[in-house]
Amino acid sequence: MWMALKILGYNTYHFKELGTKVNITERHMFCWREALTAKLYGSGEPYGKPEFTKLLGGYNAITDAPCVNFSDELVETYPSAKVILTNRDPEKWLHSIFQTYHRVLQSKVFRIAAVLDPGLSVLTEVLHLVLHDWSGGDWRSAAKLREGYSIHYRHVREIVPQENLLEWEPKDGWEPLCKFLGKPVPEEPFPYANKGNDVSDRLLLGGRIRLAKWVISKLFWPSTTMVVALLALRFWRR
Repeated sequence: MWMALKILGYNTYHFKELGTKVNITERHMFCWREALTAKLYGSGEPYGKPEFTKLLGGYNAITDAPCVNFSDELVETYPSAKVILTNRDPEKWLHSIFQTYHRVLQSKVFRIAAVLDPGLSVLTEVLHLVLHDWSGGDWRSAAKLREGYSIHYRHVREIVPQENLLEWEPKDGWEPLCKFLGKPVPEEPFPYANKGNDVSDRLLLGGRIRLAKWVISKLFWPSTTMVVALLALRFWRR
């Protein structure tokens, strides 16, 4: 969907934007951690129009978590926005969650790298918070995640005016999507990306690179070289 909207001319927000900067002093992931913590635990001020404008003002479309975790707030902030509800098989969605979020959060090498890198640590917190929101706190439970998926879809149908809502799935292709958005149908085929473990592979690779950099820096500390090397060998493929 992100690629499709990009082809249609939209500057679209995606999960991968979490690593970028909102401004000189703030990064997206820190803001989303703040927003999710306030939403789930009442810690700090809840996000409203000023905060979402700061985060999303440079974009004209949004996809993916953590944006979808704020459906109520975003519909209230942008009441005339068009909403595309992308229907998926719940079991395939659940499999995707376990192959991405869970795979990263349960990776030993990523957890070690997160201890060394504040950015990866905050990203880990955001992943946990997103899953906690979807699952009612029991993020390891397939049943709770599946239930959260169904609740989310029902809720979006309730809060979005019918004239602003399109229920769609990738096999529907360009036609209904472009008609809903008032865009001409592109000549190129509908895009397909994020196959299999692409997302988690990239995140885990980032963790391995961070750990490798730390190992290299410690090679100048003879007394710790052997311990570091053994740890690296032990966890590299986890």
